[in-house]
Amino acid sequence: MEQIILSSISLETFELLIKRSVTAALQIIKPIPDPLVDAQQFTIAELAVYLKCTKATIHAYKKRGIFPYYQTGRTVYFKKVEVDKALEVSKRKGGKV
Repeated sequence: MEQIILSSISLETFELLIKRSVTAALQIIKPIPDPLVDAQQFTIAELAVYLKCTKATIHAYKKRGIFPYYQTGRTVYFKKVEVDKALEVSKRKGGKV
């Protein structure tokens, strides 16, 4: 049988312990997205390094609509989350990008 030790703690400490326990349990069920990771963006050059391919390949993927992209002036951006999702979908289909 477990031995239970009771001690007095402040209400603030008790609330903090409950919040930590609930947060940990929720992350097991459904991880809480990290806004910094979700907001990460790549330029064409950065995406080429991330995917270990050439910038010409990224331009071809952009033209074929494989990766969603955003443009501000002449600068093109890709969201990491969307790139990873497109790669996962492609992998599930058993094909190449």
